[in-house]
Amino acid sequence: MERGAEVDMEVDDGPEGKHSINQWVQVKYTGLPPRQRSLHAGIAVGECLYIFGGYDGSNRVNDFYRFNFKTSKWTQLPASSTLPSARDRHVVVPYDEKIFVFGGYDGNNRINDFWQYDTEHEAWALVDGTVGQPPTPRHSHSGIEHDGSMYIFAGYDGNYRSDFHRFNFLQRKWSIVPVKGAAPKARYRTSAVAYRNRMLVVGGHDGAKHLNDFYQFNFDTLEWSLVESTGGVPPPSPRDSHSATICGDSMFLFGGSTGSARNDLYTFSFDSSQWQEVRPPPSSGGQKANVPCPRFCHTCEVYDNSLYIFGGYDGQQRLNDFWQIKLASEVNIDIPSSSLVADLRNAFHDQKLSDITFIVEGKPVCAHKLLCMRCSYFRAMFDGQMREAQQKTITINNVSHRVFLALLEYLYTDEIEVSLDMAMDLFVAADQFGVERLKRLCERMILASINVESAATILQAANMHHAVGLRQSCFDFILRNFDAVSKTPAFEEMGRSNVELVFEVLRRR
Repeated sequence: MERGAEVDMEVDDGPEGKHSINQWVQVKYTGLPPRQRSLHAGIAVGECLYIFGGYDGSNRVNDFYRFNFKTSKWTQLPASSTLPSARDRHVVVPYDEKIFVFGGYDGNNRINDFWQYDTEHEAWALVDGTVGQPPTPRHSHSGIEHDGSMYIFAGYDGNYRSDFHRFNFLQRKWSIVPVKGAAPKARYRTSAVAYRNRMLVVGGHDGAKHLNDFYQFNFDTLEWSLVESTGGVPPPSPRDSHSATICGDSMFLFGGSTGSARNDLYTFSFDSSQWQEVRPPPSSGGQKANVPCPRFCHTCEVYDNSLYIFGGYDGQQRLNDFWQIKLASEVNIDIPSSSLVADLRNAFHDQKLSDITFIVEGKPVCAHKLLCMRCSYFRAMFDGQMREAQQKTITINNVSHRVFLALLEYLYTDEIEVSLDMAMDLFVAADQFGVERLKRLCERMILASINVESAATILQAANMHHAVGLRQSCFDFILRNFDAVSKTPAFEEMGRSNVELVFEVLRRR
């Protein structure tokens, strides 16, 4: 059994947290990072890096972590009853704010199941209802996304493979990619990246030896060809289990195994067709530069012109260190922080330039039609044939003045602090006015506060306003605590006002 130590990676990276181009630093963070692992998969989506699965030296795992680049915080995402099994050597690709996971090895078998994670709704789902023949169960394959399709290349299914598969996300269809030209030989643990209309494949292992051949697949011509380099330094030595990614008009390749672990960093410029080795500048005082230790079976991703490396295996132990290297310099112009939200908040409930006044509980609320149209209720009112479209003053019923102000503040700023005492009333108003995201924010607050006394009341509101997730959570809570909940005044009131809900609770017991 191999061992490792989980350590805090908060280190100083220079004055004011800045570092120069091509200088490695360990990433400062808060929160608990993933434990040591290799053979995991990582992907950057939006402003976050996601790490899923891998091998910790004893077991395959299926824990799931998110690192927010803006807040520099690690968060372990909660497990659910629906999520991929523990695995390593799988592939992840991003598409439409979702993460797609294909294949891998679960410790007993090679697998070819297909999963998606919705980063907006934070939910896993099995990708079902597909047509066509998926790739055989395999691990150590590579994958990319290009133009609305996922492409899976090579890997090991009991034999080393060089087959090439496509999954079209809109058609939900698997197919074999028809190719021309001299395709790469069978291999596993290669790297693959997408650049413009091409997929680039570098190195790997063919079952007998390490490779450093360099191929490109042209999606327009469906043709494989060798990538020729012109001058510069020799290409990286033959290796597998390395990582590659794109930044600007260059490909960066880090580490891997040549029979021993490596920590060299190469870049290939598509403009000059040249390889160069990226060497960090010496530290202050002429000391040797700080660099990640040699490793393979790690992950690398690019965000905001920086390359990030997480985890891997150094030949003796699994790792969970987290490194960053800046790949491009920044223009040094002092740009003020955005004032958009603050400006819109100042315009909220301000008579200046307002073109509509709402009367709520007899009190005037000044507003602007343009911003109010962020919700479907007001859009239909102002943009249609309703008589209110021509009115300057409109009376709003069935909502309190306090709740309506909170609703408008959200429409103006896309931000709101949802207090517990207002959450249910604001949830009802968000449903009435068709503001779905605000409704979800309120739903989350309500779920976090559900207790024996409030469960039946919340269930009735969720049922009335078709909040499916909140309704199910209420049922789950009531069934777990039925003896206590059934004795509360709220449960008795539910029996008087909606006996069908009581019967549904009893049927589910």
